[in-house]
Amino acid sequence: MKLIIIGCGAAGGTTAQFARKADRKAEIIVINRENRAQYSRCGLPYAISGKIKNFEDLIEFNETWFAKNNIKLLLGHEVTGIEPKGRVIDVKDLETGKEEKMSYDSLVIATGASASIPQIDGIFADKERKILKENAAVLRTLEDGMKISKQVVKGKNAVIIGGGFIGLETAEALYERGMDVTVVEYLPNILLQMSDNDIAELMLEKLKDKIHFILNSKAVRVIGEERIEGVVVQNNSDKTETMIPADLVVVAAGNRPNTEIAKMAGCEIGITNGIKVNARCETNVDGIYAVGDCTEYYDFATGAPILVGLGTIAVKQGKVAGTNAVLGAQGKEEMPRGILITRGTELFEAKIAGVGPTQVALEKAGIKAIVGKYTGSTLPHYYPGGVPLVVKVLSHPESGKILGAQIFGEKEVFQRINVFAVAILSEMTLETFSKLETVYAPPIAPTLDAMTIAADVALLRMRKR
Repeated sequence: MKLIIIGCGAAGGTTAQFARKADRKAEIIVINRENRAQYSRCGLPYAISGKIKNFEDLIEFNETWFAKNNIKLLLGHEVTGIEPKGRVIDVKDLETGKEEKMSYDSLVIATGASASIPQIDGIFADKERKILKENAAVLRTLEDGMKISKQVVKGKNAVIIGGGFIGLETAEALYERGMDVTVVEYLPNILLQMSDNDIAELMLEKLKDKIHFILNSKAVRVIGEERIEGVVVQNNSDKTETMIPADLVVVAAGNRPNTEIAKMAGCEIGITNGIKVNARCETNVDGIYAVGDCTEYYDFATGAPILVGLGTIAVKQGKVAGTNAVLGAQGKEEMPRGILITRGTELFEAKIAGVGPTQVALEKAGIKAIVGKYTGSTLPHYYPGGVPLVVKVLSHPESGKILGAQIFGEKEVFQRINVFAVAILSEMTLETFSKLETVYAPPIAPTLDAMTIAADVALLRMRKR
């Protein structure tokens, strides 16, 4: 068995690990365009802030680890072509330009995603729109993070284009380094890809005294030749334009799946522009699997196609693909029928988390969810130290099955969202969830948790329909 893995991010690296566990004798080759092995992309903002002391600390599995596990690692190499019928790929050494052909028995595509850059006049230094100007960057690779970190000057102005996870985590990092930060968001509020407006608004209120926000607007052009001096922003409603001074610009406007190799191989591309895979992480092409940010799978609650964009899911796919790719029909690893997209972030000690579709996403899927929302506390009212906790639960209008949840607060948010993740995966109803017996002691939690009370609110609404 000869397995080739294209990409060494969380998905590709995990694929190699589990392939080796499943088959100690298989020949395993990992090809990576970058000159580093597997590292945490999610940790980049925290290396910029200085919470993580060195960018190199983000490397999770280095070259020594791969060598010790008898996995051949080709860094600084790129796959330029593929012949799926003959099971052969073309590989290019990016330093020397040397090309060679490699055969495979199984191939795993783990090419990840690239940062999306909107149409912003003047942001590129070249006509081909490949090289950003000196003080503009995206945040996708270790090199991107180091470039941003080197541009930080205390007291200067930073503009972040995009108000999602990466944009806001980078905004926090730059603020902590002493910069004056403005976030430009195209949508009417921040974090609307992961939460509903009412929950996102709670986070926005917490951030307003530290970060400037320009919402419902887009960056249309930059001012300055070699270096950017300002960003011109246009309001989506009235088309008025405002110029924001900028000494550093970070574009965090989402990602697009890298599917070029998959298309060459004849892999089917889904409506989200990701590579379509089944529960075994197989593509439609025999012998080719795909994992991670380049793939499309299904939403657990709605069944709708959805891009895989989280490291947690990439790792689970890597386990499935790595095992099945070397064992073939004997491999029994499978993904659940859909993914939950369990997500969260912490900004200036405020925490926000979600699981399953938002209320808006459910409506787009034709489901008018029953909503239960409750503001409680992490501790009984009489015990010192408790903080408010806002819980929102979404359920199916007929079956009462829990489909999604969102939580905001300053403490104990993330383990509660994990409880909802278990409930959704188990297809639990509001009635069953509301009976959940949770831990109680004055210094730990109240007698009735905000989670179960939110479910009670939704259950009462469902019964009154």
